[in-house]
Amino acid sequence: MPSISINIPNTTFVSSSLPNNNMNFYPVMYIGTDPSYQSCNGLLQFALPALPVTSVDSAVVQFSLIAKDQAEPSVVVVNRATSSFSTSTVTYNTQPTYTATASQVSVNQSDLYQRVSIDITSLVNNWLAGTYVNDGIVLTCSGGAVQFATNAIVYEPYFPTLTLTYSSTPSSDNSAFSFIYAQLSNILQQLMTLYPDKVMTIYTSGAYYLQGIPYEFYASPDATYGTIAVLSEGGGYASVPITNISAITVANSLYDPSISYLPAPVFAPGCDKNVVTSIHDYLPVFTNATLDLNTLVTTAGLIYKNEYGMLVKASDMDGTNPVFVPVWSISAIETATPIPNIEAGSAPNIISVVKSGDHVGTSITERIEI
Repeated sequence: MPSISINIPNTTFVSSSLPNNNMNFYPVMYIGTDPSYQSCNGLLQFALPALPVTSVDSAVVQFSLIAKDQAEPSVVVVNRATSSFSTSTVTYNTQPTYTATASQVSVNQSDLYQRVSIDITSLVNNWLAGTYVNDGIVLTCSGGAVQFATNAIVYEPYFPTLTLTYSSTPSSDNSAFSFIYAQLSNILQQLMTLYPDKVMTIYTSGAYYLQGIPYEFYASPDATYGTIAVLSEGGGYASVPITNISAITVANSLYDPSISYLPAPVFAPGCDKNVVTSIHDYLPVFTNATLDLNTLVTTAGLIYKNEYGMLVKASDMDGTNPVFVPVWSISAIETATPIPNIEAGSAPNIISVVKSGDHVGTSITERIEI
């Protein structure tokens, strides 16, 4: 069965002893009754990735136990948040309402510095079905407090994660083109969560680009995916169908390692399968390459990530200034050194001009390098 694991970067806790303080910078979240922080609840949010199915076979969240102050077992309960909140601003006095689910786990002293797993399959499937709005999770604990690591703990093996396992899609449409569409949708949802205040530039297959802060990923009630709407710096809105997206840039940022990708299915035979699989096999990670996108846009640098249907270019090996490129937009690939089994040839110099313009939408009349 295919599975996908994602990090959960949006975590915090609230404390009754500090009722007006936001605690999202803490390396751990306190859950239960603590001598210093008194009554504490853990809160987390995550965007579910785009999946080729409408329900999953398994959904498991895992936390690393950092501390537990009592010898007897502590029961941690998963509660469904029933009102919206932001982990970067929520406090004890503004925490969301919530209702208990059947998901819980008994935590023991022997679990210290181990991964604690909680099955939330039923909750995730209710979110996927639209039965409930995905407002996040509230963790409560009876007895003494436990401390679970958050992403702020820095040590990546301790980060909280969600792992989804599902059966192969029953849909007969397993074309590589449709998979690129799903992969891009999956990435867009994560970019809006991981870079909520970042101005991004979206280049299209026509002579046009949009610049602004991602606002909403829209899908009609009859569809799974839709368009991405962009909130411009000037206060206006613009949107573009994702099938017209050539590249997405997140300037002045580092690639977030918590970004996850859909695993490739068994593609149906066809020319789209040939192209998608060839591009994946052709470009090793950290190859220096220039990607020409639909003849109007070019992006040069390291191939930082190479996933089926999606390339990520960066300025350096640290993932600076990531550019996300769905492979359907690539019209040419240029490299300074030959790829294995490819004959070397003389590469022409390409002079690219960056053209400035309006932030809502700008026509491209000169070749643009990103």
